[in-house]
Amino acid sequence: MKPKISLIVCLVFVLIFFIFTNRIDKQSFAKKLAEEECIIVVEIPPLSYTSVTFRTKGYDPLTKKPCECKHYNRWWSSYKNEIVAGDTIVKKKGELVFSIHKKDSIISHRYKL
Repeated sequence: MKPKISLIVCLVFVLIFFIFTNRIDKQSFAKKLAEEECIIVVEIPPLSYTSVTFRTKGYDPLTKKPCECKHYNRWWSSYKNEIVAGDTIVKKKGELVFSIHKKDSIISHRYKL
């Protein structure tokens, strides 16, 4: 009987360890995402057939200088199909909101842990 109880207790500790480890990893990833910044008027929309890479070209709306946003995360890539030429992408540093400004609306996506 004792070996079964100790095995169950050991499994519970392992399960708790993995739950907390996974949560810590998500929080550290969220901090990295919050540090990213991109404000661009899209001239060339991101390619929709790539899975992780998010790359778009356009210009900075304030300076009007050409620029490019290139990121390797699935969060931004999830919304590639919503972006067309003429849209403005806004991802401010320190925030976990990715916005697509269209001519008549704004689509905001909040990162969820």
